[in-house]
Formats: sequence, C-alpha cells, structure tokens
Amino acid sequence: MVWRSNSMKIFPDKLADSLSNSIPSCVLVFGDEALLSIEAMDQILMVAKFNGYLEKFEFDLNSHIEKEEIIYHFNSLSLFLEKKILILSLTKTNSNNTTFIREITPLLHPDILLIIKGPYLNQQQLKSVWFSDLEKQAIFVPVNPPFNNQFPSWIRSRLHRLDLIASDEVIEYLCVHFEGNLLAAKQEFEKLALLYPKQHLNLQQIEKSITTHHRFSVFQWVDSLLAGKKDRATRILKQLKSEGIALILISGSLNVEVKRLLKLSYQSHSTQLQTILNNQTRKLWPAKQRLITQALSRLTTKDLENLIQDCAEMEVALKVENNEDHWLKLSAIAYLFF
Repeated sequence: MVWRSNSMKIFPDKLADSLSNSIPSCVLVFGDEALLSIEAMDQILMVAKFNGYLEKFEFDLNSHIEKEEIIYHFNSLSLFLEKKILILSLTKTNSNNTTFIREITPLLHPDILLIIKGPYLNQQQLKSVWFSDLEKQAIFVPVNPPFNNQFPSWIRSRLHRLDLIASDEVIEYLCVHFEGNLLAAKQEFEKLALLYPKQHLNLQQIEKSITTHHRFSVFQWVDSLLAGKKDRATRILKQLKSEGIALILISGSLNVEVKRLLKLSYQSHSTQLQTILNNQTRKLWPAKQRLITQALSRLTTKDLENLIQDCAEMEVALKVENNEDHWLKLSAIAYLFF
C-alpha cells in the first residue's frame, strides 16, 4: 500500500474507500460528534492493523506532554521493528500542544501512522500554521454532526446499510426523535434491523420500537436557543412538554443560562470574550463556548437584561400556579433568542 503525502479532506462516509487506496502518514480526526469520531477511529485502526501497524501508543496532549517519549518513537525506527501507531489526543488546542505538533511534523514517516484527534476546529484554526503544515502530509476527517438539512439523508443511509427502507414520513419521525443524538440513533436502528430484518419500515413499527430515553433533554433545548435554531427549539420544547417534564425545571435551566450570558456580556465590555471563556473557573468545552459566542453575537446586554427580568417573573409565577399560560410565556421568552 502506497504512502500518501498530499493533503485531503475526507468525510466519514468516504473514509473506508480512501484508506483502501493508501495509508497516510497522519490522520487528523477533529470534531464534536462522538459517534462519528469513534467510528472513524475504528476504521483507521482496523485498516492500519491489516497493513502491519501492529504496535499502538496513546498520549494526552492536554496538560503534561510526554515529549521525549513521543519523539523517541519517531527516532527509533529500524528494519527490524514493527510499524506503529501513535495516537495523540487533545480536548482543546493551545500554544503548548500546537507548538509541539509543529515540532514533530517534520518527523512523519511511512512506518508510523500518527493520529491526532480533538474537538471542532473553526476556520481560523484550520488555517493556522500547525494545521496547514501537518495537513500537507495528512488526511483530515471532520467528525461534526450533520446539519439539519443533511440529517434525513444521514438517517436514510444508515438504514440502507442495515438493509432497511423507510418512507419520508418515517424519516421525518426519526429526525425529530434523534436530532442531536447520533449514538442513540445508531443503537435504535440496529434494534430495528433485528426486529424487522430487510423490511420497508412503517410508522407504526417505529413508534412501537422507539423508547423515551432516546428523546431530547432540557440541556439540548437550551443549546438550541444559544445556537439560534428556532425550529429545533420549538420541537424540543413541545416534546419536553408531552413527556411531562416539569416546567419549573425547564424554566430554571433557562434562567441559569441567561444569568451566565448576562455576566459574560458585562465582562466582554472590557475583555475579549474568548479570553473570558478560556479562563472560566468551571471549564467550558469548545462546543459550549461556540454556542455561547453565537448567542452573544445576536443578543445585546440590554436584550439579556430584559430576558433576565422575564425569567425572574416566570419563576415567581410558577411558584404561585402552574398552568397552560406559563408554557406560552416560556415559548415567548425563548423566541427572544432568535
């Protein structure tokens, strides 16, 4: 199998075909979708093992980097040693780990498969020197959730792999129940394949099979508000209501998030928002940081002051009486995010 030395962006559904042609010296697996990341890693490791990469070593690039040991692996090649895999993991890029990545980029070798996996990278990060230099000798596998308009096709493709066919009605139903939860979707589809092998699925079968623990959470609703996804937020809130989730729990979660946004908005008047997010006492994952940044790009400090007032009034009203009008009030508050 030929060693690849040109850069290439390969989406997860095309990864198997790409790896069957050649093994690269480096694979970059970056994104926030856990299922796609797991599956990409499984494919890479399986093909690598088949092609003689029998030793595997894993290192964490988040805090203390074992630089000497990693570099040792690059420098200890000989005709008598087996080809090896080095996996470097990071949850956040920083000057320390990206500088080290630049140090080892010239050491790439066809007898070592370097895999670097991490979170979503924005356009600025993708154009950074460390990534650009490394990508010239790598394939880049973005493992991000499919966009809403891509999700029906993703579902249909997954069902097809399992020899299942579904109508547009069924696909739409599955989209509503599994949007934002690909791992649960995969598990449910595998169950459907066992229950109804090689069948054309109907809505009655799907409704009977799907269990409530695959549905949306309050946190997903709040995240959809931060992201400015009105349709998704509306669907999630409707489902939370139908499942009997306590309104005071939903309202309370929103209140906490609005308070955080308002505090960050005040602080951003004197300090760059990204600096504030990076220095939070309670660590914010990159995906959450992006959602907060999106929300604060749409909402002014005055907007958030109004929102916090509305949330406070909602909390007081719920303590007095819980009725249908309060669901309408919560929907109205949520609408202010868009």
